[in-house]
Amino acid sequence: GGFTEAADKFLKALLGALEEKDAPLTPFVPVAFQVMMPPSFDGGSESAASTAKLPPLALQQLSRTVLPSLLSVAKSAAAAAPAGVCPAGSAGMAALESAVTLLAALPAEVSCSDCEEEMRWCTLTALRYLGEESAESRVLAAQALQLLVRATKRGSAWVEDDLNAVVQPLVLACSSHSVPLVRLGCLQALKSLTEQSQGHMLTFKRQIEQALRKAVEDRKREVRLLAVACLNSWHCGMTADRV
Repeated sequence: GGFTEAADKFLKALLGALEEKDAPLTPFVPVAFQVMMPPSFDGGSESAASTAKLPPLALQQLSRTVLPSLLSVAKSAAAAAPAGVCPAGSAGMAALESAVTLLAALPAEVSCSDCEEEMRWCTLTALRYLGEESAESRVLAAQALQLLVRATKRGSAWVEDDLNAVVQPLVLACSSHSVPLVRLGCLQALKSLTEQSQGHMLTFKRQIEQALRKAVEDRKREVRLLAVACLNSWHCGMTADRV
């Protein structure tokens, strides 16, 4: 009770830094969220909130009180940024990072139902950062991929509605991103999409197969294994569609 209220006040105080121009605290706001809600790169499992230092009810409360403010800052900044990508260390990116961290810490059923629209916007916006290589972008990309896998496994309708915005960054990053965890996340998302939405994925057949052929030669064994599994799912789905 008391700790939750203190956390709420603390995070609201940090939000004030995001609303001040060039505030020195701005780049550290996402770190505070990550300390209280440590990232858990678990492939979007139902236990994603288990590492959070706050109980589920407290996280849900923050999703109602803090998340709207974070999204307001992030959306305003994205609307003014070239291609919707804010520079590292900016208030817009800090707000997006913090919002994604909060969404990832929520129980899957809450983020995919009660916060579905917020999750959609944050995931699609964060996927634009897959081509960035700053430290902030790497954590953001990994957590956004976790949210995408979670949404896909839950059958969220927006994933198919925005398939082009989802698939294009995945096929580009699954074999080229410098961080193995991000490459794994891209492949896991592609595998989940293939298993859930094979028919809708046929539009991207050439790009997907080219990307997977590169990924199966990745220098990291874990990436190679997942790429093979993804390729198998793709070909099995193609065979099933023809039967």
